[in-house]
Amino acid sequence: EGRAEGRAEGRAEGRAEGLAEGRAKGLVEGRAEGRAKGLVEGRAEGRAEGRAEGRAEGRAEGRAEGLAEGRAEGAADAMRDNARRMKADNMPLEMITKYTGLTADEIETL
Repeated sequence: EGRAEGRAEGRAEGRAEGLAEGRAKGLVEGRAEGRAKGLVEGRAEGRAEGRAEGRAEGRAEGRAEGLAEGRAEGAADAMRDNARRMKADNMPLEMITKYTGLTADEIETL
């Protein structure tokens, strides 16, 4: 009888200790695996999001620069057209440079 009780108590204690050790080891290993997987997945997602955001920002900046350049070129073309008309109407060169902002050399080449 004593032996049977001792075995039963030993088994119960062994199971409890084994369960506690197993849980502790499993928790540590699970956390390590989870962190490693999370880092890999997080980096991949971060890169994908960063690329998408970078492309969107690049497109927006490119459009803004293109519009600014287009407007500047359009304004310069308009000034040259006005200078051509003024020159065709025989306006003095000084007046054409004053109102268009073009140099005398630029006006003479029109």
